[in-house]
Amino acid sequence: MVVKILVLFVILAGIGLFFLKGPNDEPFLTASDFMPTTDKVEIGQQHPETVTIYKWQDEDGVWHFSNEPVEVDGVETMEVDGDINIIPAVTASTLKSKRRLESKAYSTIPDGLTSVAPEKIAEMMEAANNLQETIDTRKASVDKAVGKD
Repeated sequence: MVVKILVLFVILAGIGLFFLKGPNDEPFLTASDFMPTTDKVEIGQQHPETVTIYKWQDEDGVWHFSNEPVEVDGVETMEVDGDINIIPAVTASTLKSKRRLESKAYSTIPDGLTSVAPEKIAEMMEAANNLQETIDTRKASVDKAVGKD
């Protein structure tokens, strides 16, 4: 019985925080307190064109990287694209998606061999090659940034 009363008290105390007003005459808690915020990254935020990175190796052979200038012998500077780790979103045309649903092109290939209609295989391969080119370009940018030329 005592446990039930304590549980009820804790629940009522939690709910009460939504109704009790604090020193600023607003409730201690609101539903917006539980919503995620975008304080750190603004949608549509502009990224710098290039970033200067300072790279050096210490006496133990460990590589160090910084965006602040350092007073160490053998410091190399690199100009890195500010969008190096931002991959543009791949958007699918809603018109193509709508056409694909409306056509319902069925294949004569037996089930289990492919899930793509034969007339769409060339389009799929082109999309895969374009994606591979994007991946290769990004990898080359990252390799250049870390000095793996």
